[in-house]
Amino acid sequence: MIRSDPIWDNGNYKIGSEGPISGMRLARKLGMISYRSAAEWKIRFGRERASNYSETDNAFGIDFEVESYLEAQANRFTGAFDANCYLYLSRAMDLFDAGDHGGTIEKSFADLQLDSALIIGVKSDLLFPIDQQEELSVTIKSYIPDTKLTSLDSLQGHDSFLVDMDRFRPTIARFFES
Repeated sequence: MIRSDPIWDNGNYKIGSEGPISGMRLARKLGMISYRSAAEWKIRFGRERASNYSETDNAFGIDFEVESYLEAQANRFTGAFDANCYLYLSRAMDLFDAGDHGGTIEKSFADLQLDSALIIGVKSDLLFPIDQQEELSVTIKSYIPDTKLTSLDSLQGHDSFLVDMDRFRPTIARFFES
């Protein structure tokens, strides 16, 4: 989305300029949608009509509160990140592979020198689904027998670890106490 914004210009937009704002705004909206769960969107916004946007001559303006929320998040985001910085951070996360060390994930885990491990999965996480966390737990457990997998019910999807600390804190505290 960012790279398809004509202002991106292969990353050669002028430093200090606004840069590819349209692409950044779309990327943030898509990110927000995929980082959270459908259940959360339904509970928080449902089909509530937007109260702070008035209809003008734009038939495709903001009609719903969820659109208003995503718009506000997009506006905040464009002031917080440079487009190229965001692209490099995203790319680094996409390219990370725990199996790169030694060629396989099993060889990578064989080098771990841990007494115990904790894996926390969130049932509503679309980016790292609970079945992947279970698979990771099984693999790690063969190298670190004291591996615990905890599956949390949280509406916030992938962002749960950032915003639902009341669920995470007790689990993490129990792990460190044991």
